[in-house]
Amino acid sequence: MNNIMKKSTMNIVFGLLLSTIAFNSYAEIRIVTSTQDLAAIATAVGGEQVKVQSLTLGTRDPHFASAKPSMIRKVFRADLLLVVGAGMEIGWLPPLLQSARNARVQPANSGYLDLSRVVPLLGKSSGPVSRAMGDVHAGGNPHYWLDPRNGKRMAQAIATRLGELDPAHKDDYQQRFKAFAQTLDRKLLVWQAELAWLKGTSVIAYHTSFVYLADAFGFQIVDEVEPKPGISPSAASLSALVSRLRVEDINLLIMEPYYERRSARYLNEQTAIQVAVLPQSVGAQPDINHYFDLFDAIVAALNIAAQDKAAQDKAAQDKAGGQ
Repeated sequence: MNNIMKKSTMNIVFGLLLSTIAFNSYAEIRIVTSTQDLAAIATAVGGEQVKVQSLTLGTRDPHFASAKPSMIRKVFRADLLLVVGAGMEIGWLPPLLQSARNARVQPANSGYLDLSRVVPLLGKSSGPVSRAMGDVHAGGNPHYWLDPRNGKRMAQAIATRLGELDPAHKDDYQQRFKAFAQTLDRKLLVWQAELAWLKGTSVIAYHTSFVYLADAFGFQIVDEVEPKPGISPSAASLSALVSRLRVEDINLLIMEPYYERRSARYLNEQTAIQVAVLPQSVGAQPDINHYFDLFDAIVAALNIAAQDKAAQDKAAQDKAGGQ
């Protein structure tokens, strides 16, 4: 009887062991990201081994979010949390992490990955920073995903961390990263060729979001519509900007979809500057589902703005010639 019980117990233990091995082999790694951009890259690298959810939507400013119960549940269940970092989520992520009480994804643990640590950040402050200066990120500008070259760095870091958390599929993650990087390199050459006309030109932006895009494609952002980062333009600041645009060769204003359009329309009316509304994130438009889609859409929007400007200039010349 004892032998039968021992054999039965051993069978149960062996069955539990097999089920544990099966779970470890086939269970998806639950990844939660602070933005849809990170979610898109994590999905591309993780493939069928991961389940990815974003805490915010690409249609909204990622600086601002609130710790909703649904977000707390996502973080509570997460195996890996990917964040933009560089102060992007400082206003909402710390209380979210505290409420979720998930030790795996706390900073300094293996389930927490700050992607700002793997890219060269632009705009670091050399001196003291105060709120009087506006929404300034002392450690560097956090919009680094808008340089496609950083997309490759981010993908590599995600693949490496996934390999550490899931060694059984380490080679799969690395292979997907290599495929992602190869596609990105190929498409970057196409994007740069399509935006060759923009290289070396002076541009103004609504906010400081596009410094990485400018660095990647070789144009200069010489001013912003906001007098200080995060501070809405005033009548006086817009008037000063109009005066500058009337004497300098600046023909393009770029801005995100979620900012007010009144100021841009005013500048266009006063100076004929062309306004290009650029998607700033994956998910900003219904057709932007992947990281590559984001830059396809940005390039298309910039080229449309250039075509509209050329047509506008031609119409003005034709009108002047007919007088």
